Parts: sequence; structure tokens; C-alpha cells
Amino acid sequence: MMTSETDFNAPAHPGHDPIPLRFSPVDGKWLSNVFADLPIERVEKAANGCSTADAGYYRLTLADGRLLFAKVKSGERATREHKAAELSSQLNRLGAATLAAERTRKEDGLSLFLYPWIEPAFYDDSLKGLANLGGALALLHSKMRNLPQPNAPGQHLLDIWADRLRLARNADHAADYLLALSRASDALARTKSQIAHNDIHRGNVIFEGSEVVAFIDFEDAVDTRSSPLIDIAASLERFCLSPAPSEIRVRALLTGYANASDGTHAISACDITHVGLCRCYHALTVLELSKDPENPAWRDERDKFLALLDDWPQWGEIIGRAFDGLLI
Repeated sequence: MMTSETDFNAPAHPGHDPIPLRFSPVDGKWLSNVFADLPIERVEKAANGCSTADAGYYRLTLADGRLLFAKVKSGERATREHKAAELSSQLNRLGAATLAAERTRKEDGLSLFLYPWIEPAFYDDSLKGLANLGGALALLHSKMRNLPQPNAPGQHLLDIWADRLRLARNADHAADYLLALSRASDALARTKSQIAHNDIHRGNVIFEGSEVVAFIDFEDAVDTRSSPLIDIAASLERFCLSPAPSEIRVRALLTGYANASDGTHAISACDITHVGLCRCYHALTVLELSKDPENPAWRDERDKFLALLDDWPQWGEIIGRAFDGLLI
């Protein structure tokens, strides 16, 4: 949603359902020169509004018909993408559902990352898909928990949230957020601090049918200590509760997670609810720091998170019923 503390950028997936990238042919001679050993026959770029002309997302077609996905980034974004690519590749080698970067390259102030192409198919709305998502997420968390150095993260996500709240201490929601942070802190203290994805939504989980192929976009995971609670709350919100809450869907995802979990954490419905509320307050805080009320996209984002904030108390009751008999 943001590129800095003070600049607003509309999210790639502003609504409930993800929007697939749309590619158009471009002159990609510079990419062919950078990867001179690759027989690139066709270059297509996705429309994304990047400020740097060559930055963005590309689909490359090789002479043998194989497709590659290329990310081209600059500045701070490139630094985070390097770390995210390393993390995703390492998790892939450990057996998690992630992508391994095939190549990385720096050229003229740009950083280029090549990944295997996977068709951007998203959640198929099935209970089996939710169970598989829960299982894949539990495996991801297990592999993240056991990562060797040098992927030791730094600042805790709660501290990052608190720092941003201090910058927006005059916001209308500041007092409520401070109370929610205290409750979320108690919830997170009951789980072991570790790396988590921190940005789970329908656009960041690629499916093939009802099977999870890959979690993508690990930029928010790098250099940050977190908790599986963050990802569980986000997954329930985006896949099971919004826009139409379903106890059956919540139960399916949580059962999948419980069946694949190693039992390291003692997680409750109240803990998930407190974290879910905090995620919404944090989004509102970031929006406050990039205030742009004349921008319709900014207003839509604010309205979205205000609505989610209102829904979470009721969702907590649904999660509590779905939790009956489960141990995560």
C-alpha cells in the first residue's frame, strides 16, 4: 500500500479478489542484453505505474517456449527484494511452497530478479483449498522457525507498529489502537517470536486448483521478527471472513493448519482477534501518515479498513466456535 511513511500508493489488489497482471509486448532489447546467455524471444511488461521507466514486472518467453517472470526494481525496493528473494529461495530449498529465484543481476541502477513462471491462479473458493492453505501455511511457519543464520530478523513487528502509532498519535483511532496493541502484545507473547510472511492476502497465494503452489512477495518478512498469529489472522480475514463470514470456512483452514502444525504454539480465538484488530489499526495508521483525502483510492482503502475493524469483534465469536476441539 505504501512505499514510504508519507507517500500513498494504491494497492495492487484494492478489492477482495486479486487482479491478475496484464502483460503487453514491449521492446526488451535491454533485458536481452543483460541476460545475453538466455535465448529471449519475446518480452512483455505488466501495466503497474512504476515511477522508474524500466522498473516493473515482465514475462519473458524463451526460444524453447519456457516462460520466466522478471521483477525489476530500484532503490530501497531493490534492497528489500534481494533479501526477499534470498528468503523465498531458501524456504523453497527447505520444502516450503515458495519460489526460488533463478537469477539476480544489477544493471544501471536497477536490480533484476528472475523467477520460474507460474500461472497466476488464485483460490478456487473450495473448502479443500482452505484446508490445503492451512496446511501449507503451517509448513511455511515451521520452515521459517528453523531457518539458519543469516536470516536472523531484527525489529519486532509490534515495535514497528508502535513506532508508526507514535508518528500518528493525534489520529482519531490512536487511543483505541494503543489498547489493542497492549492486548496483541500479550497474545504474541504466548507464541514464539520468529519470521512470518506478514502480508498474506489472496493475491500473494498462488493455487493450482485447490492446491497451494506458492506463497509469494516476502518483502514484509525480511528483517522483522513476528509470529504465526499475524499470518493466521490475515488468512482468516481474507479467505474465510471477508466479505461473507463462514464458520465452516474458518474451521476448514484452522483444521488444515492444526493437522500440519508441530504444536509449537498455543493459539486461541481471542489471540487471533486481538491481532486481527491490530492489523486493521496499523493499516489505518499508515493511511493517516500518507493522508490524501482527495484521492479516491485513499478513501476506498480507509473505508475498507474501517469496515474490517467493525467486523472483527463478530468474527472473533465465529473463530471461537470454529476452534472447538482444535489444538494449534
